[in-house]
Amino acid sequence: MRLPRSKPKIMGVPVSIDTAKDLARATRDVFKRRFVPEEVKQLRMSTCQGCEHWDKRSHRCTECGCQMKVKTTLTSSRCPLNKWGPHIEDIRE
Repeated sequence: MRLPRSKPKIMGVPVSIDTAKDLARATRDVFKRRFVPEEVKQLRMSTCQGCEHWDKRSHRCTECGCQMKVKTTLTSSRCPLNKWGPHIEDIRE
C-alpha cells in the first residue's frame, strides 16, 4: 500500500512539475496577451471566493498556490479541482 505524498511547499505555495508547467503556460498567455472575457474572469473569481481553498487574506488558492487575481484572467488557466466548468476554448466554439 502506498501512502499519499504530500506536496512540498515554498512560502505556502505547492511546488511540483505541474507548478512549473502552469507557470510556463501563464507566461505564454501574458506574453501573447491571451486573456479571457471579463464575464469569464468574474465567474472564475466568484467560484474561487466560494471555495474552501480560498485564502481571503492573500487572494490565493491554497490548493495550487496561485494568485487568483491573475490566474482567473488567463486563457490557459485551469482550476486544479475542476470547479471552473468548461474550458474557455469550449465557450468560444
